[in-house]
Amino acid sequence: MKLSKLITILMFGIAVSINAQNGPDQLFMNNGETYEVTVKKVEPKTITYVFFKEKMENVVEKDKVVKIVFHNGREQLFGASNSTSPQTEFNYPEMNTNEGAILPFVFIFDGQPVNEEGVEAQEYYYNNVMRKPERNTISYQDPELTQRRLRKAGIADPSQYKDYDMQEIAKILGVGVVVTGKITVDFRSTTTNSYGSTTVKANDKKKKVRAYSSDYSTSQDEFDTKVLFRIYDKDGKKVVDVTRRPFMAITKDNYITALGYLMKRTPYYRKK
Repeated sequence: MKLSKLITILMFGIAVSINAQNGPDQLFMNNGETYEVTVKKVEPKTITYVFFKEKMENVVEKDKVVKIVFHNGREQLFGASNSTSPQTEFNYPEMNTNEGAILPFVFIFDGQPVNEEGVEAQEYYYNNVMRKPERNTISYQDPELTQRRLRKAGIADPSQYKDYDMQEIAKILGVGVVVTGKITVDFRSTTTNSYGSTTVKANDKKKKVRAYSSDYSTSQDEFDTKVLFRIYDKDGKKVVDVTRRPFMAITKDNYITALGYLMKRTPYYRKK
């Protein structure tokens, strides 16, 4: 009997977990209503959704929405309650198809997002690619302009990229090429090496021999680093999709060697 109850409880727990993973998003409206939906797309002015377990798409203006609570628990705020996402009047910039923009990279360190590191990776890539501008077949947008345009469109965090089509992000930035990626760094271990040495000195006058010894050790951290690197064109089509793991990662910013390598192998860079 006890075994039967235990099995029933376990099955109930599994069912609840599955339902939570496949559950609805919640759309909180300015008029106080809440809808159970599946959010399909979040754009600068509108949100596209379908009612839960339905197929017909609906579109609502952002200024009518307070927030979205996604089924995984993440919240996205809109309107006056979100000071980082001014949703009033977004105007798309003029499209420059011969210009590229580098997004702040998604950066995960030991399982936690570190947005500052993602911005540093963005700026490193830009500065590196602009060291020899004559080798670029396209121009590149200044990273600060890219960040301003993303914020104005309501994209204040790299975790929001997945809510947008890359075609839409290209329109928001006004560019024909979008460089993006995800950097994952996990601390692996610390290796310590100990060394010892002995020095012998002889004094011929006193006929004495003295021995001196010394010991020292060195420590070295090791990290597992992975760089997922992608480039999209203005239509949202993938041009580059590669993953690289830098060899001998001994600092958490060792990803820069992978970015430098990948940069020189894009279709937009001439080696000579």
